[in-house]
Amino acid sequence: MDSSPAIGPDVTVYVGSDDKKLYALSGKTGVKLWEYRTGGPVSSSPAIGSDGTVYIGSEVDKLYAINGKTGVKLWEFKTGSYVDSSPAIGPDVTVYVGSDDNKLYAINGKTGVKLWEFKTGAHVESSPVIGSDGTVYVGSKDNKLYAINGKTGVKLWEFKTGRAVNSSPAIGSDGTVYVGSDDRKLYAIKTDSKGLAKSPWPMRGQNPKHNGRAPKKE
Repeated sequence: MDSSPAIGPDVTVYVGSDDKKLYALSGKTGVKLWEYRTGGPVSSSPAIGSDGTVYIGSEVDKLYAINGKTGVKLWEFKTGSYVDSSPAIGPDVTVYVGSDDNKLYAINGKTGVKLWEFKTGAHVESSPVIGSDGTVYVGSKDNKLYAINGKTGVKLWEFKTGRAVNSSPAIGSDGTVYVGSDDRKLYAIKTDSKGLAKSPWPMRGQNPKHNGRAPKKE
């Protein structure tokens, strides 16, 4: 099991599995609430929207949006290859996710309609993180970290490392982006983002502590 669990406001635990399923379990009892079968292994980790929608990728080349209460599929979006990247959700409910077809996608979280795609030079297994200014940061196996305008999909800049960037970036409150590379180095890069976006799920694991907990509704 490569997927990491996500915890909803009602303590429902969502997690993917190599048996091609997304599971919803009671966090208090461990009782299965529902399961949803995708067409391939699920290495991606779930992201939970403010309305309870669960977004997750699968190695059947798709991103899914699932009703967190019922397990009913709301929509699916097909990419050109595996989706091992874990999705992030912007303040406007745009969902960002990478794919092994070398692309980062921006998808309307309500409808599943593609807003834009950005092509890198290799697989994107890194999970995107969204900055406070709307910039999306993501790594690629082409040895680079990219900064992408979250609204337009236009590249703002790229930073080259010595090998593949499978690591998922993190953002400090001062705008520093931290990311690891297969060249055995950790990089710190100064950016214009001042911390994470104020959204329900701006990065893999929801927050820098990676506790995978959705914020409680006020």
